[in-house]
Amino acid sequence: MTRIPFRSFLRLLLLVAATHVCAQNYPNKPIRLLVPFAAGGSTDVAARILGAPVGQALGQNIVIDNRPGSGGMIATQETARANADGYTLLHSSGAQMGISPALHAKPGYDPIKSFAHVIHLTDTPLVLVVHPALPAASPKEFVAYTLANRGKVNAASTGNGTYTHLTIELFRAQTGADLTHVPYKGAAPAMNDLLGRQVQSLFTSVASAQQHIAAGRLKALGITAPKRSRSLADAPTFDESGIPNLHVSVWTGISVPAGVPGAITTRLAQEFGRVLQQPDIRERLAGLGSETAGQSGEAFARMVREDVARWAKVVKSANIRLE
Repeated sequence: MTRIPFRSFLRLLLLVAATHVCAQNYPNKPIRLLVPFAAGGSTDVAARILGAPVGQALGQNIVIDNRPGSGGMIATQETARANADGYTLLHSSGAQMGISPALHAKPGYDPIKSFAHVIHLTDTPLVLVVHPALPAASPKEFVAYTLANRGKVNAASTGNGTYTHLTIELFRAQTGADLTHVPYKGAAPAMNDLLGRQVQSLFTSVASAQQHIAAGRLKALGITAPKRSRSLADAPTFDESGIPNLHVSVWTGISVPAGVPGAITTRLAQEFGRVLQQPDIRERLAGLGSETAGQSGEAFARMVREDVARWAKVVKSANIRLE
């Protein structure tokens, strides 16, 4: 049996005691929540919807700190370097944790080793929309149409390496659809060209497509979620349409630097989880096109690991490179 030197044992005992005291007193000052995008966007709005009541429950303000840039990597890198004391949180998402590491050889952080993933907050599924003039009423009919018109059917995205682009590649890999990817610099120009029939299809958020679908300017073929969206109940899931497991969610969560004491991450998960259950909060998030989640601890960490592996595979198989 290996004996631990007394001094090492004493240091370990003191560290455990200090960690316990720190967790017991947490929080005793304002908490910073880094948001990887500019103020006013849906991610920022969601952070503010959740931050205020969680801060109230914790007895300290949660200060929203917008750090846009490099597709969200600036805020993510800063969080990875922050002190592991529970006073720096990241409003994390699949874009920074799953997609950016697949596209960048050196993103400046490891999505698994650099963080403790506290709680899965929301899911925002995508919807496949086409122009009403396109003769397809379901995902399978759309795939058949692309195969009958090889090289003639375009799929717009919000840019190379984005969720919408990678979802096109995942859709092509699973269905064999013949689609030509057309990247745009954002959602607005992609949507405008779809409405103007310059392109034929687009994966986009439910919130951005909803008004156009309701007005008959676009046709919804399928939702990339296991169940139908409350905001777009008439659109079937891809599972229902015979294309199983095309589940893509622009997810968000709370992540902290690796090494934050477990008592603190548990407290944060509990308070964010309670707020997610409030009906008014759920309704406000639904207005952004988001469904509330709530997985925490190992369940959320496992989801992040699976997301990292999936997008790495998609990027590699489709040979996606950023220009």
